[in-house]
Amino acid sequence: MKSLSSATTRGQTGSSLRNRARLHRGIDIRKCLRILLAMASLHDYGDLLLASRLRRVSETLYTGVDEIYAVHGVDLSSRCFPILFLLRDHGRLGISELALQLGQTHPAVSQMSRKLLNAEVVREWSDIKDSRRRLLSLSSKGWALMRRLGSVWQAIESAIEELNVQPLSLALKSIDQALSQRPFTQRIHAHLRRATASKVEIIPYQPRYRQDFKRLNLEWLKKYFSVEPIDEAVLSTPGTLLRQGGFIFFARLHGAIIGTGALLKKGPRRFELSKMAVTEDYQALGIGRRLVSAAIEKFESHGSGELYLETNSALKAAIKLYEAAGFVHATRPTGPVHYERSDVYMLYQGRPRAKSTST
Repeated sequence: MKSLSSATTRGQTGSSLRNRARLHRGIDIRKCLRILLAMASLHDYGDLLLASRLRRVSETLYTGVDEIYAVHGVDLSSRCFPILFLLRDHGRLGISELALQLGQTHPAVSQMSRKLLNAEVVREWSDIKDSRRRLLSLSSKGWALMRRLGSVWQAIESAIEELNVQPLSLALKSIDQALSQRPFTQRIHAHLRRATASKVEIIPYQPRYRQDFKRLNLEWLKKYFSVEPIDEAVLSTPGTLLRQGGFIFFARLHGAIIGTGALLKKGPRRFELSKMAVTEDYQALGIGRRLVSAAIEKFESHGSGELYLETNSALKAAIKLYEAAGFVHATRPTGPVHYERSDVYMLYQGRPRAKSTST
């Protein structure tokens, strides 16, 4: 009796454990469902995950077409058919030409071409102009396949139309063309640089940045011209420049000096804009424009007077910057030329007025 009672107890305990396990599994499943429902989908991340969203849709479309092809006895991936379409419409083409048209790598297209050769839907030819080069064309089996699938492609197009993707189709064409003109990597870098530029501060001269004033100017002088005696004198003694009534400005980013510029006092009411420099890694970010604006503001705070600059005609970007800031080309006054490299003389005539629009 004791053994029977023990067996019964063990049976009840085992049943209880199994019931609890089922209950926990049920709770776990419901918990997982709640988590899945609460999770954001790829589409909730918008443009940030655009590539992933497009890939998901692309994979779904590829899978659907592959299943239809299989039903119709086609043992080829839908990914191979762009090659067949190009060969149908353009005749014999080489792997390099196909890769260029498809926007894919040469090895990837070569691998797909081997599959098509094995399936005997394309054939190879020697290029009569270059025996080392192989050309592909549709075989008779390939032509028969393309004719047979005409009704299938019409059905695919109709199914696509149901998804109302025409605006997307046009947008994809536009995106593809834009990316061919300027790669996506360059576009991202440009936005990162602009974000960096927004953190740059323009500050007045501080003695601890004395060497940066010289360093930045020597960078561009040695790159484009040579360091003249007047350059060495001004750059080595910024304190003298300041005591004579001039001003020095710096562009600072995270504590590092990346740009500079100066106003040199040349007379009672006469200043020269000089020693403009932005280190190469931070050029084309509008930092030079901000330095010029700071110098002009300082000049204008002293009332009326003359502000001029001397530069070289080879520095096209700098001249364009000065013109946009309100400088105009002028005849150099008679007298000694300060810089041997100088062949452009410009005068400040005020900030350009914004163009008014008539209503």
